[in-house]
Amino acid sequence: MLRATPEQLAPLSRMERFAFRFADVFNRRFARLAHFWNRTFMVVVLRLTAARRIQAFGLERLADLDSADRLVMVANHRSFFDYFTVMHVIFQSTQLSSRILFPVRSAFFYDHPAGVAVNFVMSGMAMFPPVLRDPTKRTFNQYAVARIVSELEVPGRLVGFHPEGTRQRGGDPYQFLPVRPGVGEVIQHAGPGVKVLPIFVLGIDNDLLREMYRNWFRRDEYPIDVVFGDPLDVDELRRETDGPEAHLAIANHCADLVAELGEHQRTHGRAVYRPD
Repeated sequence: MLRATPEQLAPLSRMERFAFRFADVFNRRFARLAHFWNRTFMVVVLRLTAARRIQAFGLERLADLDSADRLVMVANHRSFFDYFTVMHVIFQSTQLSSRILFPVRSAFFYDHPAGVAVNFVMSGMAMFPPVLRDPTKRTFNQYAVARIVSELEVPGRLVGFHPEGTRQRGGDPYQFLPVRPGVGEVIQHAGPGVKVLPIFVLGIDNDLLREMYRNWFRRDEYPIDVVFGDPLDVDELRRETDGPEAHLAIANHCADLVAELGEHQRTHGRAVYRPD
């Protein structure tokens, strides 16, 4: 796995450097423990809070994938728990690996002790590597992209992205925010054999107690839909030229694939959007 250089770590704050090094060591040396944690503890959490409401569509599209496949997953972003519901379905209903990483904004998860604790408890430090929004820390973000590309060389590695880059906090869930180019840069540089899997998620929010109540007492009124698209080879999305414009174009293409799944869910599945 690619290691960060002192120059790449230099722009980080002391807290960010500590949190990154802790997550890095954990992912290198205790990966099996993290996989076990996510397949046990997090499965139990999802069974309590959401599993009774989850309905997966398109699982037949994943039937040919196995534990050695390497995936870049791209999904819309309505809740902090979008990918928790996705991984619950993957753990329970597919042959895919549990070697998961979710690049995450450094705010809270890497610049505050409570964020590190949440990352540890809720994901086994799988929310890694951090992405920093401060332009003065761009050299570290270049490392983060290179690290993800190198991780995708590992058989069975799954990496989850939100092309929008930030959570949509309201409004029409079928309308997406502007995308960011990070996922496009990863896809452009990913090695042969990596696949891109579009996913649309709808129906879960950020209040775990409310989600638990709905899970046990109002499951029919508040379904959670997870819709899987067709896996695509990265060669189908790459551009002939490299650079920011190409990366943004790839990211927009990914968002369009997710939006198509959302439109199919809205018109053919359960339309659960409630404007009020």
